[in-house]
Amino acid sequence: MSRRFPWQLVAVFLLLAAGLFTLSRFFYLLQVRHARVYKESELATMAGLMATRLAEWRASKTAFAAAISDNPGNVRRTEALIKDQASEKNRAAYLESLAALQKNLSFSWAALVLPGGNVVLSYPEDAAVSSTPESLGLGHAAWQDRKARLGTVYADPATGRRSVEMVIPLVSYEGQAPQPLALLRISYDAAVSIDPILDDWPNSGPASEAILLERNGSDFVHLSRPRLHAGATPPGPLPISRLRRPASHEALGEEGIVEGRDYRGRNVIAFIKAVPDAPWFVAVKTDMAELTSGMMGAYLTLTGLAAAFVALCGALLYLFWRRTLSAQEAAERSKWDQANANLNEFMQVMIDIMPNPAFFKDTEGVYAGTNSAFEKLLGLSKDEIVGKTIKDVAPEEIVKQHIEHDQALLAKTGHQVYEAPLKAWDGEHHVIFIKSTYKCPDGTIGGIIGILKDITQRLRSEEELEQLRRFSESTIQTMTEGLVLTDFEGKFTFVNPAAAFMMGRTPSEMIGQEVLSFVPKDQHALVRRADEKRTKGISDRYELVFMHKDGSRRTFLVSGGPRVQGANFGGTMAVLTDISDRKHMEEEIRALSLRDELTTLYNRRGFMTLAEQQLKTASRLKKSVALLYLDVDNLKRINDTGGHRLGDRALVEIAFILKKSFRESDIVGRLGGDEFAVLAMETTKMNVGTLTDRLRDKLESFNARSSAEVGFELSVSVGVFSREPDLPATVEEMISRADLLMYEQKRSKKTGEPGKPPGPSK
Repeated sequence: MSRRFPWQLVAVFLLLAAGLFTLSRFFYLLQVRHARVYKESELATMAGLMATRLAEWRASKTAFAAAISDNPGNVRRTEALIKDQASEKNRAAYLESLAALQKNLSFSWAALVLPGGNVVLSYPEDAAVSSTPESLGLGHAAWQDRKARLGTVYADPATGRRSVEMVIPLVSYEGQAPQPLALLRISYDAAVSIDPILDDWPNSGPASEAILLERNGSDFVHLSRPRLHAGATPPGPLPISRLRRPASHEALGEEGIVEGRDYRGRNVIAFIKAVPDAPWFVAVKTDMAELTSGMMGAYLTLTGLAAAFVALCGALLYLFWRRTLSAQEAAERSKWDQANANLNEFMQVMIDIMPNPAFFKDTEGVYAGTNSAFEKLLGLSKDEIVGKTIKDVAPEEIVKQHIEHDQALLAKTGHQVYEAPLKAWDGEHHVIFIKSTYKCPDGTIGGIIGILKDITQRLRSEEELEQLRRFSESTIQTMTEGLVLTDFEGKFTFVNPAAAFMMGRTPSEMIGQEVLSFVPKDQHALVRRADEKRTKGISDRYELVFMHKDGSRRTFLVSGGPRVQGANFGGTMAVLTDISDRKHMEEEIRALSLRDELTTLYNRRGFMTLAEQQLKTASRLKKSVALLYLDVDNLKRINDTGGHRLGDRALVEIAFILKKSFRESDIVGRLGGDEFAVLAMETTKMNVGTLTDRLRDKLESFNARSSAEVGFELSVSVGVFSREPDLPATVEEMISRADLLMYEQKRSKKTGEPGKPPGPSK
């Protein structure tokens, strides 16, 4: 049995249905045509009737206005009122005449106006009389030709009130020529006077209405409020181009039948008729849907019967076709099932030889096979995985992500690679999933095969490296010493905040600029010599003056070394320490002769001055400071055996050893006799033991090398006091505490008893 659908039979039924639909449509259009002819005739009749009524209304108002203008009594009352406007008698008489006039004309208000627009009186007296460009034009024309003028409909933009104004000249015929005295302005309410004429339409349909229009350029302006319009004011302008006119009515100009969309946006058919002796047009219209409202039910019934017949035939044909194919499909399915089973066996063999965890599942997400590596990763046996879904073998928090990936892959077949967490028996692993769809022998998608690559250890290593990088960046950005990098052209490529702050600038103001632009000209030669050493791979330490942003000179201790890129010189890395305050103090000390003449170290006064300044710097930078108090052992015995000259030699050697044992930034002084002191401020983490050990090593080296030559050995007792930033102490207090510790060490040397170690003490 062929699986091909019997399209020929279906085509016969479709042609039959098309014939039924065509006949019903032809009948419907024929009825619509007859209804349209009748409706066009009705609309033309009503438009002519409305136009005639409006013309009669205008003519009656104009005739009455001419009678008022020619009435001698009105002229006399007007002359009397103009001559004596303050006369209550004259005003009362005039108001009484206007009241009588209102009964005949039914106007909203009337006003007597003199040339120049001055209103003498109005009726009612509280009426709001205002002038518009149209009323001014009407008044001017009436004054010139001494004839009453009836204007068009004017809508007040503020209140929305529509009115029609008539201007009547009151003419005096005394004298040689008629002379206008004043203008009588009368305003009619369009809603009271005109709208009832348009609404008086016998047997009008629910969608039929008459509208008063006026042409303004390429638009029709609504002068009346349509009966079907919900707003209080007329709709906006209607473009004439929106209206379509049948070819048989083109010669009628603006009059005749038109079609198009009205102010409601609905398709309408209308007849437009000009009002005689007026700039107005009457449009009588009805909705196009009204033409077919009575015939649509029969048309829909006939169409529905045809559609039901076609649907029934199609359903019977479909059931017959499906039944004839069921036996064939069952036979074919048994063959494909066997082929799919063979495919599963092949895929199981394929993933078993893979070293990485692997699995395959069907389109419903049920695991059909796994290898031993996948079972080991999950800590489950094959029986606990095969036949289950990921919801059964994985925690809930990661199930949603994997299901979304599987659904996306099945929706767009191919392969995908993504990284996701996987809960294993020994904790959470980070795994790269490589998934691909596979096809069954019948060409359908059989499911998904997946291979896993565990990258947990690699991610941990990357995380450790990232933490180290962040720590290094944080250290550089927060260190109090300045750190700068330059390229081989001598331009700054990196400046940490501390270095920029020392010069009163920001890093962005320095990066990309030449180093020499921040150095006085007298220091350029020093910079060039340092750069020459860097190109040879030599690191050095020197003092260099930089210009502060405020124009002052600041002295820095520069500790720099070369940066190498491959085999070439790539620039300089340097640490900057601001020693401007110290240099300033040194200059003051030299000026005051505060150095010890024998040892060239600072004397007590010089040491105290510099130490106080150093403590202030340490407090500002939140750094620890250590003070070492030293006393030379057995100096009296050296003096007794070799005289004071030998004792002075011992003091000079001690001073030399102290200079070599401590940094240039540390303050070393002789406080008097055989007493010395050293003040050291931390650069990294303070380690006092390292300072004292270095001093002892220098002393031992001297005794081993030079003691026999000079005739004496050197030994010192040391007391160390460390001051932390949160526990301030003065220099005198630090010396006093270090002195006590020093004497404890000296006493232990004399008695042979173990004493307190030389520090740190707080």
